[in-house]
Amino acid sequence: MLIIPDMAPATMRAIRYAAKGPPSVLQLETIPTPKPGPGEVLIRVEFAGVNPVDSHLRSSEHVMKVPLPATPGKDASGHVVELGQNVTSVQIGDRVLVAGHRFQSAGTYAEYHVAKEEEVFTLPDTYTLEQGASIGSPYMTAIRSLYHAAKGKAGEILFIHGASGQVGIAAVQLGVAHGFIVYGTAGTEEGLKRVLDNGAKAVFNHRKEGYLEGVKAAIGQQGANIILEMIASTNLQKDFELASRRGRIVVVGGRGLLTVNPTLIMAKELIVTGIKLADSEPAEWKEMSSVLRDGLAKGWIKPVISKVCPLADAVQVLLGPVQVRMI
Repeated sequence: MLIIPDMAPATMRAIRYAAKGPPSVLQLETIPTPKPGPGEVLIRVEFAGVNPVDSHLRSSEHVMKVPLPATPGKDASGHVVELGQNVTSVQIGDRVLVAGHRFQSAGTYAEYHVAKEEEVFTLPDTYTLEQGASIGSPYMTAIRSLYHAAKGKAGEILFIHGASGQVGIAAVQLGVAHGFIVYGTAGTEEGLKRVLDNGAKAVFNHRKEGYLEGVKAAIGQQGANIILEMIASTNLQKDFELASRRGRIVVVGGRGLLTVNPTLIMAKELIVTGIKLADSEPAEWKEMSSVLRDGLAKGWIKPVISKVCPLADAVQVLLGPVQVRMI
């Protein structure tokens, strides 16, 4: 093991929870600093990305579980402090981002984090550390949705139902950069502008009555080849109408029950599938990582940051999409 003396103290601060529940279960604690094993990297965390799944995993009703006590967070940015055996892709001192693959008890809401080598990506100088913490889960989810779930090909029509959020904007940027014809929706003026500014051909306000007719007119009679659905519990039936014959609908998000009429699924021979980033196979993760590195090198990855807060404020920041500053 390679170690920078005095860089990794014996203890660190971390946000933890011992029982599932509301944000009030979170506590800032001092715990032992972890050590990297073979194939692992210890990172001094500068920023941790906040994703909706952090709150879902902590809440009592969420189906996915991790051993408790647990520290939230899958994404981060910072500097490499220690290398476990056989790590070759990064060096001590490198600026890196972490894109968490599996759910684990030791998350990124801490001053130090141990990640698998395949979860660690060198961060180009053209990106800030704040941006680096905002990349992992949103962009890997978009990549997996478009290529592994939908098996998308350049030139196809891609409709993103809810395109202004973290995954939605990542999907817009991914689709535009790889030759898809991208359309999307948003629910605010800021969101509508954000989708257009990132290259979508057209964007529609999904809060307005009759917006589906506008989408149909813009896309044309053939419909969308691929639909990425962010709120399936609200929109799935609408997606059946918007999809092309043999279109692929990928459910990225959606909580709650929904009654649908399956007639159009049969009539159009639609494929409806889901996405779970944590279940990516090693070969799939390698492919996704290649796309991510390409996006970082070419600069089409442009994460959106809404707010930066101190680590001690994690109870508040878990209520919204922000970054956690490790200070």
